[in-house]
Parts: sequence; structure tokens; C-alpha cells
Amino acid sequence: MNLQNAIRHLELKLGTVIDLEVLHPAFAEMPELQLAPDQYHHHGDFCRWAKKQPGGLAVCTANKARSRKIAVRGRPFWGFCPKGVWDYAYPVIFEEKLAAIIYLGYLLPPGQEFVAGWNGRRPGELSRERRSEIARYAAFLGEYVILELESYRESRGGCGKKHGDDFYMEQCRHFIERSYHQNPALSDLAEILHVNVNYLGGVIRRAGGKGFRELLSERRMQEAEHLLRHYHRKYSVGEIGRRCGFSDSNYFCTVFKSRTGMSPREFIRRSEAEDAENAPEIPGGAEMRKTP
Repeated sequence: MNLQNAIRHLELKLGTVIDLEVLHPAFAEMPELQLAPDQYHHHGDFCRWAKKQPGGLAVCTANKARSRKIAVRGRPFWGFCPKGVWDYAYPVIFEEKLAAIIYLGYLLPPGQEFVAGWNGRRPGELSRERRSEIARYAAFLGEYVILELESYRESRGGCGKKHGDDFYMEQCRHFIERSYHQNPALSDLAEILHVNVNYLGGVIRRAGGKGFRELLSERRMQEAEHLLRHYHRKYSVGEIGRRCGFSDSNYFCTVFKSRTGMSPREFIRRSEAEDAENAPEIPGGAEMRKTP
């Protein structure tokens, strides 16, 4: 069982959400440690919703930065996010450096009032027994990760191994794919891969013909076009922008127009016209009926 599958299994067993912040290059190189895109960030339904509210992503990012400063000390800890959701954090220290932080939680204390405006399912309930079980399995995941890191060090020589441009380009695309809806930076990827940020930026531009920010913007625009075409009746333009990583709707509209030559509203109108033009005609104007 690899780490991705172990996490999925434990989420069901514990009734929690589990995700990792990774800081060691082995997570990019070892199949056993590679995760699904949603496992690199808090993916509870409420957390996803909260990050898409105005200013929500900035609050979450700042809170995670504070968490990393605590994790460097190497001791497990728990706490509440600004929205009141409880998480347990387990730092993985390898060769005296922070290699990853394992987060288990997405729970609420019994009877705690929850955020107004959220109409979805309430996060699970925190209890003393569940907290003890979470701590035990967090230690298990931490030991598993350390064993894999030791295997990585012995078989590949650790961080000294050099890679070709294709490797770094592939890691860049994976990184953008799993984090375009947040606020990713090239420096974050450079830290994970243990390379100089200027060197990595040069490799990406040389291998892909475009810089990191341009590749990120292209992925965001690709998602924006998909959502505007198929989900404009469900989500507002501002909400679509937030789902693509833009915290400011005006900035989203400006970037979208500079990339496509039209505003999001104009894109929606053109898409609707194209759909109407391509819709199949019913011969003779007959009304469609279900087959008995």
C-alpha cells in the first residue's frame, strides 16, 4: 500500500480529512510517496468553500505559514483554524530538517457554533477517544514516511542526484495542477525539490518555452473557460474566478480579457450562441417524446 492509498483508508477509518505539506524532494520522485492532487491541501468541503470566499485563501495561507513555523520544532501539536476547525499536525523530521507536515482533522468540538453562511454538511465531531486515535495513526504515517525517506537516501543518494530538464518540467506541471486554485509560487516548488529558485525558473522557461507564472495563468484560464461555458448558471463570475485561484473578481476579469480578448460575460454569451447554433434540430418541429 502506498502513501496515497493509506491516507484514503485512514480517512474512512477515522472519519477525518488528511493532507500533507511536503518539503522533501522524495515526494516528487518516489511513486510510493506521491499523492493525489487534493491530498496536498485541506480538502474538506467546508475548507474548500471557505477558501473561495473573499479573503479566505489569504487567511488559510497565513495560518498554514504559522503552522510551519511551529512544526520546525519537531513536536506534534493541535489547534483551530480561524474558522474554528480542529486539526492535529504531525511534523516529519528527517536528517534534522522538516520533511513534511501531516495534518489530520477537519473536526469540531461537541456543541460548537459553526460559521454562518455555510449550508453544507457539518465537519465531524471531536472527542477524546478520536483525538487519541488520530495521534496514534499520525505517528504511524510519520514512521512510514521516514522509512520511505531512508530508502530514498540509500538507493538514490538523497538530494545530490541531478535531474534533466524534463523531470523539472514534469514536476512543475504536477505542482500547478494540484495548486492552481490556491496561490502557488515558484519558490514553493524550488523548496520542495531542493534547488535554487532562479535555476528552476530558467529550466522551466528553457524546457517549456514559458515562465512559471505564464504556465500557471494558462492553467487557470483553461479552468475558467470550462467553468464559464458549463457552470455559469450555477456560479457567479466572481465565484468562478475564486475557483480558479483569483481572490479578486475585477482582477480575474482583467486577466481573462487580456488572455481571450473578451470579458467573462462576453465569453458566456458567445458560448451560449455557439451551443444554440450547434444544437440538433428536431425534424418538422415535432416534440420529442419518451419511448414507451
